[in-house]
Amino acid sequence: MKIPRFYQNESFSKIVAEGNELALSVKNHRHAIQVLRLKREEKLIIFDGRGGEYLAHIKDFDKRKSSIQLESFIDVSRESPLLTTLNLAMIKPDKMDFAIQKSVELGINSIQPLYCERSVIKIKASRLAKKMEHWQGIIIAACEQSGRTKIPEIREPISLATCLKEKTSDSLGLVMLPTAEAQLKNVGDPEHDLDQTISLYIGPEGGFTDHEENEMLENNIKGICFGSRILRAETAVIAGITAIQQRWGDC
Repeated sequence: MKIPRFYQNESFSKIVAEGNELALSVKNHRHAIQVLRLKREEKLIIFDGRGGEYLAHIKDFDKRKSSIQLESFIDVSRESPLLTTLNLAMIKPDKMDFAIQKSVELGINSIQPLYCERSVIKIKASRLAKKMEHWQGIIIAACEQSGRTKIPEIREPISLATCLKEKTSDSLGLVMLPTAEAQLKNVGDPEHDLDQTISLYIGPEGGFTDHEENEMLENNIKGICFGSRILRAETAVIAGITAIQQRWGDC
């Protein structure tokens, strides 16, 4: 039986020094006790996003709270050796959620939502904090499911132009374009130990405009093709990250 995993945002080093007993957060308590119906002494894994994880068991619980006992630290890393940033144009909410979830499962390190000329979604300032919290929840759940021990960063949405201005020189920028001729297998050297971050750009429904494509190419973002078929944005996320991980990462 698979041992359930839980993320809790607090440093466990102090907890270990104080006797290895930890109160589960309200969210984790509800999921562990009310949803999974874990009983006393049943095992779980808990991690704080700083690397590694702890094997633990349910020590005590009631309707409102529960506590666990940490048993042993597991010094494991399931992170890809390749650092990757996903620059994803704002797409429809359900598709955006799906793309974020799958990118985390595939090993992305950071996500930068982008406002593009054809973006149909604009987040009001009054709703931004709630949306960021929602995305963070998706990321955490994906880490719990996939076994990751570090939490990827999600940044506040910015314009594509601003993103290009902030691009660092040590980042290899790649954009998936139906009109591109270059193939990923011809970019870079797969035998070389890649020390730079990969920045992958994915467009919105309708794709990037000609102006945006030219702007990216002028900023040394390399256009790559994925065959003659046009992919949906959320499909492009999965295809692009998988291909990059296969070429330079751990696939």
